[in-house]
Order: sequence, then C-alpha cells, then structure tokens
Amino acid sequence: MEANPKRWWVLIVVSLAQFIIAIDSSVVNVMGPRLKESIGLSTTGLQWVMNIYVLLFGGLLLLGGRLSDVLGRKAMFIGGLAVFTIASFTAGFAHSEGQLLASRAAQGIAAAALSPASLSILVTSFPDPGERSKAFGIWGAVIGIGASVGTIIGGAIANADWRWAFWINVPIGLVVGLGAVALVTRSVRSGPRPPVDLIGAFTATAGVLLLVYGIVTTDQHGWGSATTIGCFAAAVALLIAFVVVESKSKAPLVPLRLFRSRAVVSGALGEFLTAGLMMPLFFLIPLYLQNVLGYSTLQTGLAWIPTSLGLMICAPIASQLITKIGARPMYLLGTLVLGGTLAVAIAIPQHSSFWGFMLPLSALFGVGLVLCLIATPVVGTSQATEEDAGTTSALLNASTQLGAAFGLAIAVTVFNNRVTHQLASGHSANASLVSGISIAATALLVMLGLSIVNGLVGFRGLGKPDPEAAKAPGH
Repeated sequence: MEANPKRWWVLIVVSLAQFIIAIDSSVVNVMGPRLKESIGLSTTGLQWVMNIYVLLFGGLLLLGGRLSDVLGRKAMFIGGLAVFTIASFTAGFAHSEGQLLASRAAQGIAAAALSPASLSILVTSFPDPGERSKAFGIWGAVIGIGASVGTIIGGAIANADWRWAFWINVPIGLVVGLGAVALVTRSVRSGPRPPVDLIGAFTATAGVLLLVYGIVTTDQHGWGSATTIGCFAAAVALLIAFVVVESKSKAPLVPLRLFRSRAVVSGALGEFLTAGLMMPLFFLIPLYLQNVLGYSTLQTGLAWIPTSLGLMICAPIASQLITKIGARPMYLLGTLVLGGTLAVAIAIPQHSSFWGFMLPLSALFGVGLVLCLIATPVVGTSQATEEDAGTTSALLNASTQLGAAFGLAIAVTVFNNRVTHQLASGHSANASLVSGISIAATALLVMLGLSIVNGLVGFRGLGKPDPEAAKAPGH
C-alpha cells in the first residue's frame, strides 16, 4: 500500500466522522427526563432510543465493512455520512416517539456503513507502522473523547433544548463530507468486482442482530426468559449457518482466514472488553450523580470533563510511546488503570464531593481508555491487507458494539437485582442505588481479568515497535 500524500488531513476527516458516531452512542444517557417531558417518551421508548442505535449499528457492521471493500471505501464513507447527517437533522425535529426512533434507526444503519469505511481508510492511508500508530493514537482518543463529550453535550444541551444534541452533527457532517470528497483517495480495483455474498450477509446480519437484541433487552425480559433464550438460540443457529456458507463461498462476506489471525482475534477481543468496561460506567455513574448527589443534567455532563482531558492530554504522549514500547505494554497498562477506575467505583460512597470521588474516577477512566483504545486497533489491523481492510475494520467495530451491549446488560442486570434486594430489605433508595453500582462494578472485574489475559497472551509479539520508525525524524 502506498501512503496517501494527504493522509494527515484524511486523518482529521475520518476522526471527525468517528467523533459524531461516538457522540451519538452516549449523548442520550442524561437526556431522559427532557425527552419524556418534550415528546412524551415512555420508559420503554427511552431505552430504545439507545438500543435501536446500538442494535442496528452492531448488527449491520459486517455487511457495511464488506460493502466498503466491494463498493469502495470512499463511496461507503460519503454515503453513510450523508444518511447519518440527514437522520441527525430529522431526529432534532422529532415530535413523537416513533419519529425519534425512526431517526435513531437511520443513524444506526448509517453508522454501520460509515464506521468501518472510516477505519479502513485510515488503515490504507497509513501503511507505515510508525505513522499508523500515531494515527491510531488520535483515532483512539477521538472515540473516548466522543463518548465522554456526548455525555457532556447531552447534559449541557438538555438544560436548554435537547434537539441541538442531534443538530450539532449537521454542520460537522457537511464539513466532513466536503473534506472527504476533496481528500480521500478513491480505491482502484484491479479485475472484476467480486459479488456480494447475499446468503452470508443475511445469516451474519440476522445472527448478530438477534444476538445484540437478546443482550440489550435482558433488562426487560431477564437472562432466563423464553425471549432471551430464543434470541440467543436463533443467533447461534444463524451464525453456525454463516460459518458453513462462508466456508463454501467463492466471495465470502467475511473470509474465515481472518478468524485464524491472532492479530484480528486479539484486537477484536480487546475492543470487546474495553467497550464492556467503558459503557456501564457511562450509564451507571450519572444515576449516582443525579439521584444521590443531586447533580443537574448540566453538572452531570461537566463531571466527565476530566475523562476528556485525560484522553486529550495522554493521546499524543501515548501515540509517541507506542512506537517505542509496542502495543502490548500499553494495553496492559491501560487495563490496569481501568482496574483502578473500577476500584474507585466499587468503593463508591453514599456521601461525597466531586473532588473525593468523581475527579479520581473520571481522570483514571480517561487515561485507561486512551491507552487501550490506541493499542487495540494497532494490533487488530497489524496484518490487514488493502483487500480486507474494510472487513477487518468491521470486525473490530462490531466487537466494540457487542462488548458495549454485553457489558451494559451484565452491569444493569446485577445493578437492578441488587437494588431490588436492598429495597426489599428496608434500605433507603440512595443506599440501595449506591450498593447496586458497587456490586455492578465488582461484576465487571471478570471482564477486567479477561482483558489482562488477552494482553498477556493474545497481544504477545503483535504491534511491536518499529526500530526504524522510532529513529526516523519526527518520531
């Protein structure tokens, strides 16, 4: 692969696209009361404002990634961005639950095309390992900053007009679209265009959709309900069928050889586990801030500023450091810092100040996230070719969405069970909520342990520093 001479400008373009995707994954976390008040959103509807986005985003990523390889990364990027921008515009004009959910669904579908196209453009624009590590440093920081800024924006705008939380994407989308047209190189395919594997697309998409649906609705149906078990059973059957179809297809949606790559598997698992640790804290901590400490939505959003600062300050340092020490030590260090974040959450007090609880939790969270979010794509795409960059990117993105949904479902289930038990035992609402968050954070230690094992075993020998790149000027 030849380096794109405009690659650093391209990095800005694709990072901004990923930024608005990340914002919309978390922006509604603190907007619930305003949405209920403004358009009469039901409690179930509020859950689905988040769930439908995650469901379609995660479920369609494999298809979006394959289409970016087949139809072209630039075309999928611009098309996905256009739909996402329009859907953001219509979401801001929603006056009913149905209109808002339809717009969120369109955002999820568009994100499934836009996100893998963004990452594959990044991979193919930076063939040099040293430069790619630096680019991923910015990329990883953008994902984390977007998630934390989404909470800040949601809190700030909810105090004024929640509609601007969606409309803010429109000018960004227009600027990014113009930048993509001018800067992103169109991929030139040699030979005939391979056919789209329709059967593989159906089985994979339906299987992942059912899997994500089963996970995100466990708070409504329970893990042992017929609905949940039925979804998981159907998902397993469809995914097994997908493997059979792919093994016989001449133009597979996802070449099975990718699953034999330790780089892809370890990178995807790293994405899954990091997102599984990230999303529950973004969901549970605002409950504590608003219901126990009495924060407003604006104060709740601003409480995450240390996370964003930690990401922004550490990202340039980490992107330089990874070229010297490699991805494995960085990922392990990031996981240990996230362990410190969980320790603060487990010890959550019923009465606290911002300085005594939220500042250390939020700051540690930002540092841990940026280290992990830089290391995982470096490892996951380290063996990607130009032909399968989109598919590899989609696998990593799908792992992020599945991990976020799974981690959140586990944490919310443990949280709800604990709160119900504490209330039944005569404890106050505040004490029950604090106990629920502490137990939920304790449950996440399992994912933290798996993340350490993945770093020690899976990342071994991958994403090593390039001595020549480290010596080169500017490194």
